[in-house]
Amino acid sequence: MQTMGVRIRDIREEKGYTLEKLAGKAGVSKSFLWEVEQDKTGISGERLLRLANALGASLDFLLRGEPAPKDYTPPTIDIPWELSEVAEERGLSHRETVALLEVQRSLVARRSSNSRTAVTKQDWRDLHDGVRQFLEDKS
Repeated sequence: MQTMGVRIRDIREEKGYTLEKLAGKAGVSKSFLWEVEQDKTGISGERLLRLANALGASLDFLLRGEPAPKDYTPPTIDIPWELSEVAEERGLSHRETVALLEVQRSLVARRSSNSRTAVTKQDWRDLHDGVRQFLEDKS
């Protein structure tokens, strides 16, 4: 019976991802991912979910080897082009970019006003400057 690490490695290789590419997409370190694939370390639920999303795999399959339901589709995240350009300009990882988007959405949701104005590239830069220390990858 295959282990979770073997299933992760098999999917990664099937998709043509290197350790480095998958680690970047999932927001984990390359060495941590290698240890998971070799069954040398455990993995938290949050990190496993990020790996599953990056691989387009279901948690059921990664954890138990059970195939995903036929109608399963991994969640998608729409990143505004302004944020995408700022992320590329600043060298942000996928995880950092998504976290910045979540921070911005959380701030908008807490506003009392219903007015929604477009978020400019400078707005994204300013927000990133304000939360940068909290977004640094600690994997």
